[in-house]
Amino acid sequence: MSKAIVALGLPESGKTTFLAALWHLLTNKKVLVRLSLVKLAAEEAAYLREIATRWVQAKKQERTFHFGSKTVKLTLQSEGGEVFDLTFPDIAGEAFSQMWEMRECTPSVADALRATGVLLFIHVDKIKPPGWIADDAALAEGMGDAPRDTQTDAQVAAEGAAPADGQANAQGEKAVPWKPESSPSQVQLVDILRCLQTLPLEVGPRKLAVILSAWDKVEDDAVSPERFLEMHLPLLHQYLSHGLNAGWKQRIFGVSAQGAEYDDVRSAPTADADRMRDMEVPSQRIKVVVGEVTSHDLTVPVDWLLE
Repeated sequence: MSKAIVALGLPESGKTTFLAALWHLLTNKKVLVRLSLVKLAAEEAAYLREIATRWVQAKKQERTFHFGSKTVKLTLQSEGGEVFDLTFPDIAGEAFSQMWEMRECTPSVADALRATGVLLFIHVDKIKPPGWIADDAALAEGMGDAPRDTQTDAQVAAEGAAPADGQANAQGEKAVPWKPESSPSQVQLVDILRCLQTLPLEVGPRKLAVILSAWDKVEDDAVSPERFLEMHLPLLHQYLSHGLNAGWKQRIFGVSAQGAEYDDVRSAPTADADRMRDMEVPSQRIKVVVGEVTSHDLTVPVDWLLE
């Protein structure tokens, strides 16, 4: 049996780190997991060993810059004994940024995006928040500008038209032109999900696992993954609740695939990374939270997608 999942996410959302930790978990066999490895295509072993070695050494993964995908095919076995081939394309986050900014993607990315199982990665420490009207008004007031919607017709006429992009206003400040990449994270993610539900990427009902990566950075807040999403990405939370097509199923996971901040290859070792390297069982760095249940089993969201 052959099944496919696709990993989505903006740049630096944790997709490659997840795959590295998953490969270590499947081959190290130090903690109980729901899925076990049967075999791997030989041509993909070197890539997985490379990223897993960096993971074990608590080194940050190198960025996946290509706009295509590195597809990994694993033969796995479930707890019930079912054997299946799992196709897992490791697609660069820039490819999804391109979908939002340029409204296009490569044929190989489009093919991967037709998988019926979707892992949507969101790095909890890299969320670009929206700009709030109240904050903009307070900033404008502090700079001596009245918000445009509170100015009288006479004030607007006296000041003249708003400056064009790149031109300075009366205070000598330059207007910053809007660019698609400046959009809040949740706006871009909702648009990607919308694209998956329209042609040419629409394939019918799917299962969506939302992965809130780097969960160790927010776990002290003592909120569930669902509540975190509602608090910090309310537009995406509402879309997941009411905007998905009929038949779609979704579940939210808090995932810490590293356990702490890892060393950059160009920097000196840090205390957090040293603490991870000192762990006798590296697989125990991993933490997966779904509902009230916490485990070290990174196969849980994958297993749910394949049920």
